Amino acid sequence: MKSIKNTIFVRLDYYTRLVVFLAWVMIFWPGLPVATAEEAIPQMSGANPPEMVIDMESYVFSPAELTIEKGQPMALILRNQSFLVPHNFLLENPQGVRILEADISSGETQRHVLTLSEPGIYPFYCDKQLLFFPSHREEGMEGRLIVP
Repeated sequence: MKSIKNTIFVRLDYYTRLVVFLAWVMIFWPGLPVATAEEAIPQMSGANPPEMVIDMESYVFSPAELTIEKGQPMALILRNQSFLVPHNFLLENPQGVRILEADISSGETQRHVLTLSEPGIYPFYCDKQLLFFPSHREEGMEGRLIVP
């Protein structure tokens, strides 16, 4: 009887370790290769506007401040560099009206073409939040586009 009991505990221990290992692999495995910026960003026909890259990391945009010429098209490249953390990019005009909203998953890159014709400061931020923790914006994940 004792050997049957030991066999059951050994099997349970084996399956417990197997489940923990698989969970660990699913969480920490880098996953499938992420497309490079050139592959992920569709090419525009004709003249290409200048590109500005904003990297999203844990609670920070890099760079957090950009200056853009008034009335000139600009391609904004948004890259989520965070590991397993989704972010969004919310851009408002100087009056506080949202003009761009983009959800960017971990490892994803998005391209958005903007033409800002009104001078002023355009704030951008990430408002993602996990349960009762502070939002990413409350943790300092915000920046601004300046149009002189």
